[in-house]
Amino acid sequence: MTDLESAAELLSVDRESKRKRGRPKCFNEQEALQKAMLLFWEYGYESTSISDLTQSLNITAPSLYSSFGDKSQLFHRCLEYYLEHEACPIERIFQEAKTAKVAFELYLYENVQRLVQAHKPTGCMLVVATMNCSEQNHAIQNELLLKRQKTKQKLFERLTQGVQDGDLSTQVDLVEMTDFYTTVIQGLTLQARDGVMKEQLNQVVRHAMKSWILFE
Repeated sequence: MTDLESAAELLSVDRESKRKRGRPKCFNEQEALQKAMLLFWEYGYESTSISDLTQSLNITAPSLYSSFGDKSQLFHRCLEYYLEHEACPIERIFQEAKTAKVAFELYLYENVQRLVQAHKPTGCMLVVATMNCSEQNHAIQNELLLKRQKTKQKLFERLTQGVQDGDLSTQVDLVEMTDFYTTVIQGLTLQARDGVMKEQLNQVVRHAMKSWILFE
C-alpha cells in the first residue's frame, strides 16, 4: 500500500469515526412511548413537562422532538399506545359475550382490574389526563372527550343489540341505561384515583349489575 493510499484510508476511518460519534443516542421507541404514557397518565398533560419527559426517556430534547414532534404530538402517540395496550378491550368483550348483561358485567369488572394495577397509575387515562387543563389546551381535552363519547356509543350499540337479540325488552330506555352505566364507569375511575381499593370498586360493580333489573 502506498503512502497516498494509507493516508486516504486513515482519512476515511477518521470520517467514519466522527460520523458515528455525531449520531443521536439510540433508544427503543416503544419503550419510550410507554414511559411517556405513564407520565401523562399519572400527572396529566399540563403537569408533565418536556424536562420530565427527557429525564424519564433518557434522551435529549432535540432527540425527543426529532422522534415524536412536540409535546402534543407525543401525547397523541401515547394516547394511541394506551388505547392499544392498557385500555379495556371493549370490542372483544362485547363481541364474545352471549348477552348484553354478561357483556356489561365483564366489561365493568375488567375495567376495575385495569383501573387499579401494581406499579401503574390509577384511573383511566382518557378521564384523568386532561382533568385540570387550561383553555389553551382545549383541543386536547376535546379529543379525549370524543374518545370517551365513542366508548359511550359502543355501550349504546351493545344494548341495542341486546334488544335485537331478545336480551332486553323493547320498552327499555336505552339512552337512560347508557347514561347510567357510563356514569358508573367514569365514577370508578375517580374512585380509583382517590385511592379506593379494588374490592370496594368490585362491590360498586356488583350493585351496578343488580340495578340491571330496573331497566328490564
